[in-house]
Amino acid sequence: MKHFIRHALLLGASTACLLGAPFSQAETGAPELKPIGTMQYTENTREFSEPGRYCFPQTTRRGKLDKTFLDYHLLIAPEDHLKTGDVFVGFRRNSQPDALWLYNGSTWVAADDNQYPYHKAFIPFSTLEPIIPTSISTSGPVDVTEFAGDGEIWVGYGLRKDAEATEEDSFQDMISSQRYYRVWQIGGSDAEAKESTICLPISQMTVTTGYMEIIATEK
Repeated sequence: MKHFIRHALLLGASTACLLGAPFSQAETGAPELKPIGTMQYTENTREFSEPGRYCFPQTTRRGKLDKTFLDYHLLIAPEDHLKTGDVFVGFRRNSQPDALWLYNGSTWVAADDNQYPYHKAFIPFSTLEPIIPTSISTSGPVDVTEFAGDGEIWVGYGLRKDAEATEEDSFQDMISSQRYYRVWQIGGSDAEAKESTICLPISQMTVTTGYMEIIATEK
C-alpha cells in the first residue's frame, strides 16, 4: 500500500533541509519517498485608516567594490504604461565606448552577439508596469573592482510595436528613443547613486505569501 505524507512548508531552510536530507532508506529504515511539490499562495490585504505614502530610494548600492549589490527601480514614462516591451540592464566601459554588455539576470552577454541562443533582456517580453525593479546582483554580490573609474551601469526599456516585433526590435527602439539611463558610474560617489527617492500614495497593502505543498508517495 502506498503511504501518503502531506507537508505544508514555508519556503526557506525547512524545505531545503527536507529535500536535501542525506539519509538513505537503509540508514533510516523509512520508505523511499518521491516528492511531488505544488506552489500555493495566500493573500492578506490590509486597509489603512487614512491614505499614506510608501517611499524608497530609486537606486540602492550596498557593499564594497569587491562585493557590490546594486538595485535600481526603473520608472516607465506615463505614455508607455502597460505597453509590451523589454527591460535592459547594460554595462559599458569609458575606455571601450562602442562595446555594450547586457545582463539577463544570470549572464552578461555582448549586445552584438548574434549567436547567443537565449534572451539578453533583464525582463523580456513583458507588460511595462509603472515601476520595475532591476539589479546586477540577483545571484549575490558582484566584484566590480577592476572597473572602478571606467565602468558604467545603464538601465532602459524598449517597446515592441506589434506581435511580430522581437527583442532586437525592442532594443533598437530603446536606443533610437533614448530610453536608457546611467544608474551608476562604478567607483563614483554614493550621492550619485542615491539622489532620487520614489514615494507612492497607498490606501491598502496586500501581502502575498508563497509556500510549497509537498505530497510524497512511496515508490
